[in-house]
Amino acid sequence: MSAAGSAVPLTDLTEVLTTTRSIRLRLDYDRPVPLDVIGECIQLALQAPTGGDAQDWRWIVIDDPGLKAKIAEYYLRAFTEHVLAPLHGGSGAQDDEVRGRLGGVGRDGALDQRTRRILDAAEHLATTIGRAPYLVLPCATRPDPAAGGPGTTSALYGSIYPAVWSFNLALRARGLGTCITSLHLHHAAEIARLLGIPDGVVQVTLLPVAYTVGLSFRPVARKPVNAVSYLNAWGAPLPYAERPFAELSGAPA
Repeated sequence: MSAAGSAVPLTDLTEVLTTTRSIRLRLDYDRPVPLDVIGECIQLALQAPTGGDAQDWRWIVIDDPGLKAKIAEYYLRAFTEHVLAPLHGGSGAQDDEVRGRLGGVGRDGALDQRTRRILDAAEHLATTIGRAPYLVLPCATRPDPAAGGPGTTSALYGSIYPAVWSFNLALRARGLGTCITSLHLHHAAEIARLLGIPDGVVQVTLLPVAYTVGLSFRPVARKPVNAVSYLNAWGAPLPYAERPFAELSGAPA
């Protein structure tokens, strides 16, 4: 049992790793989430590695309805301007900004079925994100990459995204879900003023958090390991024969 008294539904690591999805359509906005559950997940996330053990992350948990509504307004405005408008403009899916966000755009500019489903789910999230019980905003206090030298960008994001993903996994294990989003960053200055975020702090992502509608999520189709992994040199495939996930185990050989 968790500190908040809710049963932990998932304990198998392979299942958690293969079924933690970006949840847009199946967030249960009407089911209350105890604040202690969010605290638990952040506590677990803080075990992730961080460069130089700086622990220079900060997490803003937002449950105030007025603040959520204002952030949701900025998010929808950015979605409309930077996703819908280019997608339905003269260049359609061939627009550079659209192609930069989507993976399923053919040479003819047509969207594949999977990408259309993702867009539909993204639009649903953009119009409902303020209904999530919590919006969680991870920030980094490490120097802004814009003011640093080589490696600064990697150091900043590499020191917080492991914790962000651990947070996602902890949510999944407790029957909750979220989706890593970034559209709010088009209005980062306004959101900083809204939440009192100091100058020099980098907002990294915005996570709508809620229980999921049902717990059954499946692994999705991905490119095979040897199509995206190389051994010793670019283009030399890693000789690995994939196995069913049920055969994979974290136990020592």
